[in-house]
Amino acid sequence: AVKRGTLRSQLVLSSGAPFGEQVVSSKVALVTGGGRGSIAVEIVKTLLQGGATVVVTTSSFGARSLEHFQDCYKQHCSTGAKLYVLPFNQASSQDVQAVIHHIYETMNLDLNLVVPFAALSENGADIGSIEDRSEVAHRMMMTNTLRMIGAIKSAKEARQIVSNPCLALLPLSPNHGVFGRDGLYAESKLSLESLFQKWHSEKLGDYLLIAGVVIGWTRGTSLKATQDEVVPGIESHGTRTFTTREMAFNSAG
Repeated sequence: AVKRGTLRSQLVLSSGAPFGEQVVSSKVALVTGGGRGSIAVEIVKTLLQGGATVVVTTSSFGARSLEHFQDCYKQHCSTGAKLYVLPFNQASSQDVQAVIHHIYETMNLDLNLVVPFAALSENGADIGSIEDRSEVAHRMMMTNTLRMIGAIKSAKEARQIVSNPCLALLPLSPNHGVFGRDGLYAESKLSLESLFQKWHSEKLGDYLLIAGVVIGWTRGTSLKATQDEVVPGIESHGTRTFTTREMAFNSAG
């Protein structure tokens, strides 16, 4: 966990050659779960192509990770695009509060978009074997996702920012228990759907917008790595699967 006030960001690059149409050039986005081979890192690329300021988090903050993001920036940046990398563990409530505090207090930014896509695989855990890993995954993908969105709302409210609501793009799933043996994954995704009603009941419209993207079967991610070998078989029966780039396009498009 990172103590509030001690969180440090690494600015990879802050300017670049023109690349594509700048459709989000004045926007600030926070993206979690942006590791190699993830849907989130493909969304980061799309945002950089539009000229956005992107804050991306990683739980493996180090030279190798920074080099990866630097290459990502060089290949996909547009004029004015900025990319910051923050060390972050979404399973830690302390880190959740610290990262939002750092963005608003230290970086003096106001978020237009949050993409809380951090996830943890729970493959093999059935209802009789719910253990620590599933609880950590549930905290990461549900409890602290709500905390993060709530912390953004509180930051805007404290600063009386009522004309720039942050769009929270929720990673939903068609898997509501249909696969089985995946711990609390289905419960995490189902719980996020309550935010659509809370947006009304808690009158969040001044500070937040809520949208959900239903993530299809995406090949090559850490969540689906153990199931990639069956993809040819299920696709032969008419089921559609996606690359991370395709799913990012479907999510951000």
